Amino acid sequence: MLWHWYVCDADSSGLEILLFKPYANCLLLRRDNCQDRKIVILNYDDYNTIMTRELQQFEKLDVSVDGSDTYLEKVGKDCNELVVKLHAIWELKDELLLPITGMKCKNNAYRKVNGTSAKYFRCNTPAYAYPLFKTHKLTPDNLLNVDIKEIPVRLLQSAGSISTSRITAFLELILKPISAEFCKNCPNEFSEDSRQYIGDLLIWKERLTKKLETAKQKPVFYIVAADVKALYPSLYRDTVTKALECALEKHSDYSAEARKIVVELNNVFTQYGDQLYTQKMES
Repeated sequence: MLWHWYVCDADSSGLEILLFKPYANCLLLRRDNCQDRKIVILNYDDYNTIMTRELQQFEKLDVSVDGSDTYLEKVGKDCNELVVKLHAIWELKDELLLPITGMKCKNNAYRKVNGTSAKYFRCNTPAYAYPLFKTHKLTPDNLLNVDIKEIPVRLLQSAGSISTSRITAFLELILKPISAEFCKNCPNEFSEDSRQYIGDLLIWKERLTKKLETAKQKPVFYIVAADVKALYPSLYRDTVTKALECALEKHSDYSAEARKIVVELNNVFTQYGDQLYTQKMES
């Protein structure tokens, strides 16, 4: 059997044999929006071609694989120093300092934790990128005949256990309520997922319908959907920075100095093969 890619059930009993005996040079990946529990199996050459194409949306860092540990260690150290600075100007609570940086403050002196706890704050691992295949965008007939490289993909970065994961968690903690406040509108533009946003639209429609009926007008509604291709990689960092500065200034109590520190916490770097990548800076 010669093939370049294949879709099968996630609980297929023959999957282990298929992957690890005759086809060792293959990869198993999830599909995007895979409620039917399907997975994609493809050979490594096609996978490499797809990843090389998708990573053109990112900026290559001039860092060798041998120097990546040193580079990521410096990134983590720089981020921790910015967080310590936030604490020093009274913009970060004491209870957050330790879990974010692995440091304690006593009598205005900062010290790293030692002993067995110290290992939880030593990590120079970058994020890694991988694609999710949007096979749900294709009809069943097209799915059987399309070339794997023509299937749309969503490129993800896995940053759950990297050198700056604690910084990422901290940013999510402080930015989520600011984002919700920044996006308040009619209808509310803050959306965690499609289901929540559709629910907000229905609430908005119900309120507007009552208002129009009171004014004896016939309500007519059109819901128009737009799909942005590669949304996150398409957002240049300078654009995100400007939006973040605006949101922090309007919807937070942070001082100008603290806002500048938060914006400078650039913390996710992705590795593919021997190369490190980051999101593009300028539009």
